[in-house]
Amino acid sequence: MRLLFLLLLMVLLTSACDNFPRDPDETLTKIKNNTLLVGYTENPPWVVKTKAEPTGLEVELIKNFAKTQGAKISWVNDTEQDLFQKLEKRELYLVIGGFTDKNTWKTKISFTRPYVKHQKEKHVMAVLKGENAFIVALETFLHQQTSHLNALPASYEAN
Repeated sequence: MRLLFLLLLMVLLTSACDNFPRDPDETLTKIKNNTLLVGYTENPPWVVKTKAEPTGLEVELIKNFAKTQGAKISWVNDTEQDLFQKLEKRELYLVIGGFTDKNTWKTKISFTRPYVKHQKEKHVMAVLKGENAFIVALETFLHQQTSHLNALPASYEAN
């Protein structure tokens, strides 16, 4: 009888965790097969501004992440401060620019977990605060890239 009770309890608890983690603004749902709004600031080699769309290590990562979601990317170039303010206002979903975990904005916005440690710096991306399903999807993708990222040559340094 006790075993039956425990099984029933587990089923109830598992069903209560439907759609976990959650995005209050449904960011992950919004970008699937739609548009990922990405802000960027130039910081070679992580992000390089060109006349067309940006290039660089983080740009390639985000392009590949967007493919996993069936999303196209809308790129927004601006200063770090303006991009972070747009992220705070929820006008962007993600901001890239070779940021490290020492960034002073970490008290106002959210950052991913460090996805690579290069030249003693832990690199992160700025994300919407509280959009946990989106953050988990992005961090899972970045984690899958770890072996490739950790093999960066010493000459491939952020300026």
